[in-house]
Amino acid sequence: MASFRTSAYLPSKINSESQLFYNLFTPETAKATLLIVHGMQEHSGRYTEIAEYFANHGVAVITYDHLGHGKSVKDKNEIGFFQLNKPDERLIVDAEMIADHLAEQYPDIPHFIMGHSMGSFITRCLLQKASSKFTGAIITGTGGPLPGIDALRGYLSLANRIAPHHRTFLNSVFTKVNNKKFKKDKDFGDTSWLSINPKNRRAFEQDNLCGIPFTHNAFYTLFTVYKRATTRNWAASISPSFPFLFVSGQNDPIGDFSKGVMLTVNHLKADGFQDVDAKIYPEMRHEILNEEIREQVLSEIYDWMLKHCR
Repeated sequence: MASFRTSAYLPSKINSESQLFYNLFTPETAKATLLIVHGMQEHSGRYTEIAEYFANHGVAVITYDHLGHGKSVKDKNEIGFFQLNKPDERLIVDAEMIADHLAEQYPDIPHFIMGHSMGSFITRCLLQKASSKFTGAIITGTGGPLPGIDALRGYLSLANRIAPHHRTFLNSVFTKVNNKKFKKDKDFGDTSWLSINPKNRRAFEQDNLCGIPFTHNAFYTLFTVYKRATTRNWAASISPSFPFLFVSGQNDPIGDFSKGVMLTVNHLKADGFQDVDAKIYPEMRHEILNEEIREQVLSEIYDWMLKHCR
């Protein structure tokens, strides 16, 4: 099935001076839609082949760049920075705005959302207020509760007030912590934790829109949405019948090597959620959508979506 792509900017509902860059992938006939919410320090362009896969299977897909990322950045000072006041709320509102934009064009078919990494936490926060807008959610590269997050947020809250644009030492700490268990890799490098797929890692390293250094503001925002998305009762406002699919690499450090993912899944089931599935791929790492088994992963996600379109 053929599809085509259009790219444009959508003015923010909160601040009309800022605009979000997005790509819309349109199939000949759409049976469902999919909003893809990307992760930290990357951009929507990395999801082009993924979006094309779904569009070629009859799913209209929209991807977009968060504030401070990719082509949503108009000034170099905005790189790795969201906004000073309530930045976590802004990311959630932006995601909802993009979802609404897609739904307006396809009002009578099922709508799905897929969030990866930081995007998974934004997605989980969005579902807290607007799950009724979606037929189901695919959560990839996510995690469970993070020990010490309150102290970390306390430090970052102060740093965000004092020097919000400062590109913090936490960038290197974040990389070191995530790479801790991969130091024995023969081709070990800063991106080892992302993927066992060397082609994917090289592409990330060579992309000047990837690996952007986060500011105090961005890390404060990241850990704020992380906490909101991983508290024990984070899904209390969501209907127990809402479908979830959690997808993770077994060796993803963000998911605590699958333990955090399965804790989240088990908590949902214990809380009465009736339609929660999990796919844990052995030996794979954080970017499960970019590993060499991508075709298998996307096929299984598509099959899950198709089942919930009926």
